[in-house]
Amino acid sequence: MPRVSSGIFCMSLLDDRYMRMALSLAEKGEGKTSPNPMVGAVLVKNEKIVGTGYHKRFGLPHAEINAIRNAGPKAQGATLYVNLEPCCCFGKTPPCTHALIQAGIKRVVCALADPNPKVRGRGFKKLRENGIKVDVGILKDQASKLNEMYLKFIKTRIPFLILSLAQTLDGKLITPAGDSKDLFSAKAKSILRNLKSKVDAVLIQNRLYLNSGSENARQQYWKTGNGAKGFVSLLDRAGKRNVTSILAQGGRENLTYLLRKRLVDKIYYFISPRIAGKGDEPFGDLSVLTISDSVHLKNREIHRFSDDILIVGYPAWRKYPKDS
Repeated sequence: MPRVSSGIFCMSLLDDRYMRMALSLAEKGEGKTSPNPMVGAVLVKNEKIVGTGYHKRFGLPHAEINAIRNAGPKAQGATLYVNLEPCCCFGKTPPCTHALIQAGIKRVVCALADPNPKVRGRGFKKLRENGIKVDVGILKDQASKLNEMYLKFIKTRIPFLILSLAQTLDGKLITPAGDSKDLFSAKAKSILRNLKSKVDAVLIQNRLYLNSGSENARQQYWKTGNGAKGFVSLLDRAGKRNVTSILAQGGRENLTYLLRKRLVDKIYYFISPRIAGKGDEPFGDLSVLTISDSVHLKNREIHRFSDDILIVGYPAWRKYPKDS
C-alpha cells in the first residue's frame, strides 16, 4: 500500500475544513440570491482565516469580493476556498477572477465548476493563466446539493420543481367534506413555511404566486391556463423570466399531471398518523401496472416529528411508463 505523506494528509483535512465553512457561509444566502447561486468564500493564510464572505442578495457583491474586502491587505498570498467557480464575466457586478488576481491570491480551492455557459471553466482558466494554482472537486457532492436548484435551472432554463403534500395513513389528502386544515402538524407547517421562503414561486391549483423577494414580484401571480396541461408552458415562461424554483402544492389532477410528465425534481411527503376512511387521494392514474413501474424516490431522507413523518427524496423515473 502506498504511503501518503503527513503533509498531504494534513492539507487535505484543512481543505475539507475550510470548504465546509465556505458551504456554511453560502447557505446564509438561501432564498435571497436567485437567479444567482449561493456562494461562500473563506480566505486562509498561514493556516489562519483572514477573511470571509458570502453572496448576500442578488445584485450585491459576490462572496469572493466580500471575503477580499474583509481580509484587506492580508488577502495577498492567501488561499481562497469557494464552493463554486469564480465568475469571469460582467453581470450585475464585475468579474470575481479579476478581483482575485488583483488581490494577489496564490491558490483557489473550489468545490464545483459553474455550468453557466458564460463561465463553465473560463474562470479557472483565467486564474491559472495568471499564475494562481487551482484545485477543483473537494466536497463536490455537498456543493451540488446546496445549489441543486441553480444547477438544474442553469443547465435547462427550466425551474427546479418541488412537490409537497401531506396525507393520512390511509392515503387521503382531504375528507369528503373538503377538510384538511389540521392535517399538517405545527412542525410540518413550520418546515413548509421555511421551504416556501427558499423558492422563487409557489404553485397552488392553477396560479403561480411569486415570492416577494423575486425580481418578478411586481406581478404577484400568473395563471397557468388550460388546466393541468398549462404547466408546461408556465414552466417555460417562468424559466424565461429567471424563476429558478417552484414549490407545487395540492390538487389531485395537478399532482398527477406533474408526475406523469416527469416535471417533479424533488418531493416533500408528510404522513400524518390519522385514518380518514373516505376522502380524496393525492394521485390519480399514473399508468402503473407493476411495482417496478412506480415512481421510486432515491437519495431519501426520513425525518420523524412528534406527530408526523417526513420523507424527502428525488424521483428516479426508473422504468416509468411513457405518456400516452
